[in-house]
Amino acid sequence: MWMRPFLLVLLVCVFWQDGSTNQMTDKCQDATVVKAAEEALEQINADRQEGYILTLNRIYDVKLDKKADGINHLYLTIDVLATQCHVISRKKWKSCAVKNVGDLPAFGTCEASVSLESTIKVQNYNCSVQQVTARAILDACPDCPTAERLDDPVISETTQLALQKYNKESTFPHLFTLINITAASMQWVVGPSYFVEFIIQESECRRNSSEIDLTQCPPKVSHSALKGFCSGSHITADDTLEIKVLVEVKCEIFQPVAVQQEVSRPAGSVHVLSPSHASSPRAPPVSSSCPGDRKHHLGLRKLDL
Repeated sequence: MWMRPFLLVLLVCVFWQDGSTNQMTDKCQDATVVKAAEEALEQINADRQEGYILTLNRIYDVKLDKKADGINHLYLTIDVLATQCHVISRKKWKSCAVKNVGDLPAFGTCEASVSLESTIKVQNYNCSVQQVTARAILDACPDCPTAERLDDPVISETTQLALQKYNKESTFPHLFTLINITAASMQWVVGPSYFVEFIIQESECRRNSSEIDLTQCPPKVSHSALKGFCSGSHITADDTLEIKVLVEVKCEIFQPVAVQQEVSRPAGSVHVLSPSHASSPRAPPVSSSCPGDRKHHLGLRKLDL
């Protein structure tokens, strides 16, 4: 008789374990799948060192693989959009605004293999991202800025003017030097107006009253060096108009992130494609319940964002 309670408990445990496993589905709208996709994108962004933080636009496809050892794997295909936050900010993607049609928007796809144990963990990933073409932007917004080449001399000039203004106005003991330009655009206002986004880092040069050539100021190599993400503009005017050239700049400075030991980081990369890259037709989703709903269209409904 004493065996009956034991058998009853054993049957309940088996039923609960099997039931919890069967709760996993391959539906794009399933709460567990959505949670896995959101956490996967968080880990992908955290692994990156360059580019803008990506946000989840929709789950395009999902495949569930139930392993014999009881560990479930999801193979996710998610559509992503670039946000206005750079990865050096280490912000959560849900707190970052999406780049809209006036901010040189970019879109792409990430494929990720995710294991579901006690935690959600990305095993590997592969993403491709590209800017929306100037033609698509102008069709939707004729007055919006369009992309300029990052190596254009006027873009370099705009960046240097913006950085000089920031160094002049900031109160940090060291000057900041340019690391790289991340985005550039032009828009006609009273004349050609240029907009840039760029990364800066604390340099070895201390602030003083004398003029300093920033090209002679190497960035600090210390892990304690501050970094910043800046946006700047250089608004010029037609020579016939007596309008002063205006330079604006805004920088967000980030404290250095503590160096962490290498612990099973996911293997993967993000490939940046040219805006003119013609993608091949997509294969239809494997799951009959996919794709999920898009969160954003950006007013560009002709594009498969």
